[in-house]
Amino acid sequence: MVWKSKKGFKWMLLSFVIITFLSACNSEEEVEEPEVIREGPPPLENPQYVDLGTFIVNMPGDKYFLKSSIQIAFNDPIPKAWMQARLPIVKDMLVTHLQTISVEQFDDLRSRPIIKNDIKLRINSLFPNKPQWEDAAPVRKILFSEFYRQ
Repeated sequence: MVWKSKKGFKWMLLSFVIITFLSACNSEEEVEEPEVIREGPPPLENPQYVDLGTFIVNMPGDKYFLKSSIQIAFNDPIPKAWMQARLPIVKDMLVTHLQTISVEQFDDLRSRPIIKNDIKLRINSLFPNKPQWEDAAPVRKILFSEFYRQ
């Protein structure tokens, strides 16, 4: 009888250790923070896109052409409609800016975000100072589907 009670005690002890171990594993999982994969600004909630088309311009030096297809992302449809009514102004401004990109700037991959930011700032400067919408700088992203020299 003594042997059976020791065996029962061992099983109880073993069960207790297993349950404690499993509960500790579960509690560690609950406390653990999810890994952040994406850094930077949050994604657009309701993206609105405008395709500006393809631009082919002479690069400084007249040796190469720059070909780029550009899209603009908005978060609000009101400034998108406002800008679409003024697309010729936007396209003229883009052609003028793209013609200033040198071969050295184009070849340096670190310049791409700078070029995108310059375009975004220039387009946002076209909007009125006191807009009908909340955001004073409604253009959120500049997207290139093509960006190469010929």
